[in-house]
Amino acid sequence: MGTPTPVQVGTDPQLFAVTFLRILDKDKALVPLRWNRAQADFHMRRTGRDLVLKARQLGFSTYIQGEMFRRKVTGTRATITLAHDNETTQILRRMEDRYWIHCKYGDIQPMRNYANASLATYPEFDSESIIATAGSKEKGRGGAYTDFHGSEVAFWPDAEKLVAGAMQGGRPDVILESTPNGAQGYFYERCMEALDGDSIWKLHFYPWWWDSEYRIENDEEITYTDEEVKLVEKHTLDTSQIKWRRNKQKELKALFTQEYPEDPIECFLTSGNSYFGDLSGAFTAPLDVQYNPDHEYVAGLDFGQTNDYTAMPVIDITANVQVDLLHIRKLPWAEQRRRIVLMYNKWKCSRIGAEMNSIGGPNVEALRSDGLRIAGFTTTNMNKAEIMADLYEGLHTDGLKLQAYPLQRQEMYTFVATQTTTGIWRLAAEGEGHDDTVIGLALAWWAKGQKLVTQENPFFG
Repeated sequence: MGTPTPVQVGTDPQLFAVTFLRILDKDKALVPLRWNRAQADFHMRRTGRDLVLKARQLGFSTYIQGEMFRRKVTGTRATITLAHDNETTQILRRMEDRYWIHCKYGDIQPMRNYANASLATYPEFDSESIIATAGSKEKGRGGAYTDFHGSEVAFWPDAEKLVAGAMQGGRPDVILESTPNGAQGYFYERCMEALDGDSIWKLHFYPWWWDSEYRIENDEEITYTDEEVKLVEKHTLDTSQIKWRRNKQKELKALFTQEYPEDPIECFLTSGNSYFGDLSGAFTAPLDVQYNPDHEYVAGLDFGQTNDYTAMPVIDITANVQVDLLHIRKLPWAEQRRRIVLMYNKWKCSRIGAEMNSIGGPNVEALRSDGLRIAGFTTTNMNKAEIMADLYEGLHTDGLKLQAYPLQRQEMYTFVATQTTTGIWRLAAEGEGHDDTVIGLALAWWAKGQKLVTQENPFFG
């Protein structure tokens, strides 16, 4: 009977892929597109409003572009693909070109009447395809699309406007896929909403072990760490996969969890461009701690009321671990100071490092009048950089351990260094995020080195 036409098998996506679509494998050989485990699983579960959080090189762009091509040459479709950079845009354009070139039945292939840097048309079915870079807020506006593929959306500028623009005409099938890029931004927020069950989006998470090739086969015997034991037991991994993981971690270091995520929440927290780098071993301090009269405790204090929070972390400087955190806002200042005093007395703190800027000054004076020993810190761009560098060293060199409060973890991982147009480096939360607990921790660590001038005059030099 010969090769069937694309239309004849067009209602069977997997058969269409293996019959008509060709890809370059990892050895650059031209082979039929046979769906792997992750691609087949996603096809079965997709809803039309899908978020794909995934490890690198699991083939989702290949699958999505193949499916959109099938729909364009077997029916009328208008598809749009936006990639995060020009290099990926070119890769996706070459992928569609390759699909078309090799989509033949006999000597016949679907007619393609127009093809340039961003647009291709298939006139037999009045279909068209746009592939572009998500660098403009207006990209994708003005069209009525049936299918929308967003590639590496966590790295897009103005992702919310771009997605809204591409979705405003009609009701397209939408797939937004990405590796993680920090706990902030449009893609992160949509993923968290989907995890909470309060979203029109469905989240599909595919960790690195969905790729059967991510393993190292040899006879070397290894002893699992506690972390690896938990991973093996939870996900039924074998030794060859753990060997691959160790090798990739050595290669990528802090970037491993971004490129090869293992948990849909943790991967966001441990990815991105955090000033503090990899803190995976830092959040191990126990949460249920009792006061030890043989230990010394200090605290840090960053004030906030309406938009920001008042944060007061407490550190046991004898054991080098955080033991508590006060985190409040939208309370009268008198009530905030009352709670600060309670925390101070609970741990019998030897001193507090407190920010004096703005409203901090009057509050510090009021707390001092209540008998609290407070070292005031007036923040400048220079000395803020100094105390943050000290906190970094405390975490990575001195072994300071933090408590794993979710909000504190997020703030530590979204605290970044960015260079302004004037060349000055700014240390703060990324985007519109908060950094109150980070400032509080830095002030507590700074207070560790401050000494009383005299017991009778409890101010610090």
